[in-house]
Amino acid sequence: MQETTIAIQMQRWTSISALALIAATYTLWIPQTVFPQVPVFEVLCESPGFYDWISFVGLIVGLVLSVAWPASRFRSVAGVLILASLVSIVCLDQHRFQPWAYQLGLFTSLWLCCRSIPLRLNLMRYLIIGIYFYSAIGKLDFEFLHSVGQQMLGAMAKWTGNDLATISDTSRLALVAVFPVVELAIAIGLLWTKSRRVAGVFAIGLHLVLIAVLGPLGLNHRPGVLIWNGQFAIQAFLLFVITQAADRQIEVNVNEARQIWFFHWIHRIQESLCIAMVVVVSIMPCSERFGIWDHWPSWALYAPHSSRVRVEIASSSVERLPTTLAALIILPPANEEESVVWLPVPIDAWSLKTLDTPIYPQSRFQLGVARYLVNEIDSEFQIRMTLFGTADRFTGQRKISILEGNEQIARSSELFWLNSKPRRK
Repeated sequence: MQETTIAIQMQRWTSISALALIAATYTLWIPQTVFPQVPVFEVLCESPGFYDWISFVGLIVGLVLSVAWPASRFRSVAGVLILASLVSIVCLDQHRFQPWAYQLGLFTSLWLCCRSIPLRLNLMRYLIIGIYFYSAIGKLDFEFLHSVGQQMLGAMAKWTGNDLATISDTSRLALVAVFPVVELAIAIGLLWTKSRRVAGVFAIGLHLVLIAVLGPLGLNHRPGVLIWNGQFAIQAFLLFVITQAADRQIEVNVNEARQIWFFHWIHRIQESLCIAMVVVVSIMPCSERFGIWDHWPSWALYAPHSSRVRVEIASSSVERLPTTLAALIILPPANEEESVVWLPVPIDAWSLKTLDTPIYPQSRFQLGVARYLVNEIDSEFQIRMTLFGTADRFTGQRKISILEGNEQIARSSELFWLNSKPRRK
């Protein structure tokens, strides 16, 4: 397969995957009132729902054009539609800044600006290698080893009929550590040309295992998680397994295209910008643990060390909550109903139930969800929230702040660079 064809297939496959992921989580992408929306900027909190519709339609049209005519004159039109609509729709609700949407935006930027096919493919490879690397590093910590990693190991143990209770704590931790170590080894292997093809095959195997672990035979996660792993399996095949033999062919095609000297300098500037973009997005995840870069665009995937908010509500105010959320709350025993009992509000489960997607793993966004609930129950003293910072890599310890009352909540929003107020319905 020639690499020109591979570049086209990568664009088409990424767009097909994006359409499938939108279909699996479609409620998230349209104007909805089943779950709070928190815009990126406070000025957008009053924006009407038809803004979402315009962005949604533009995104779908762009993706369809990218699938149907990836190499035609519509390619640039499709790229502009995808990128502009994606930025717009994410700004209207931070919850939409899914890892796959971030990847789609980065890839689309390369399609639009990088005319050199070998450079474009190499930059895409480096972006994917960065995902594997930071995903592995994010799991090499206390939280993953003692929580999500144990769940994944338990799912695999069921297949063999083994009982984790019979295994020592040290052995379980060692087995869980195999997950990120393998992922890190794949990232390193993909860096080198000689080992790239073998590492690509292992990457495909990794995603097939994850689909089994996270699917109906394992932890039964939402379809979006399985679709994204499927996307990674195919793109590993395209980018790392079958592309090495045809690099020379692309260079010939590109050199022929560059005979028009008038545009040569423009193309070079565009390519330099693409390289700079990849360098920046590859460095910024280093700041995630310091609260500068968000967890998902730092590729902290299946990594429970992210900042978060715990919401609690007085038992007497449960009936004021949205029906779908109130149904998820475990009520106290009858003999305790007369006293004030603080009940945990599972906003993460609420997100999964209403939107089929995990809640955005950032305390800023989750504070916005909590502020929406304050408005719903119309009482600042019947609800309280606890802000948890990013967990320490070695101990799992977090900085904790308890917020009660509108004054403390308002002050806490000053901790964040971006908006933490809910969008007005």
